Amino acid sequence: MQAIKKVSTVLALGLVVSIAAEAGVINSLLYNTGLDNSGNVVAATGGIDGNWDVDPGGDAITYLNGAYAANDTDSQWISSNASGGNETTSATDYLFSTTFDLTGYDASSAEITGSWGVDNYATIFLNGTDTGVSLAFGTGSFNTLHAFSISDFFVDGINELTVAVTNGYDTNPSAEPGPMALRFDDMEFSAVAVPEPSTLALLALSLMGLGCARRQKS
Repeated sequence: MQAIKKVSTVLALGLVVSIAAEAGVINSLLYNTGLDNSGNVVAATGGIDGNWDVDPGGDAITYLNGAYAANDTDSQWISSNASGGNETTSATDYLFSTTFDLTGYDASSAEITGSWGVDNYATIFLNGTDTGVSLAFGTGSFNTLHAFSISDFFVDGINELTVAVTNGYDTNPSAEPGPMALRFDDMEFSAVAVPEPSTLALLALSLMGLGCARRQKS
């Protein structure tokens, strides 16, 4: 009987540990830029991004420029149109956005990591809050990609990730700005899954069993 009680204790504790350890990368919540809504790459120029929008513009559109860090099979540069927003004659602000649903996950445990680049300069916001992640004006912001991580400002349910991009010179807003583009690569989202009610019920029964066993022993 004592051996059975020990086994029950081990099983219950193992269940608690397994529930607490349900953290890891969650697929299909966030997508790199330049992909369709299934995660497949679209045409490198003029392809419609299935996950990112841009205002003004609507659907984000892929744009290819030889001065930028080269596209790969996982991500591509996007802009407001296939010409990279070259219709603007002075500094113009754009807002790129995508949403993801944290229902079923613990928002306080969430984290986004990846790399990004921008032409000309930008700041990342999560649910309207400045994350402190930004890239300054200069060729270094678009001829290479930069690692980033975000672990604050998540909320339960629908979340919105936005990037405020300025297409223009930081010290001369009236100058012809040239093209504008944004890219995210290696995007990963991780969080702890919230246990299903049935799992919680099983845990409760296990803990009740432990309590009964301890009372019988005493």
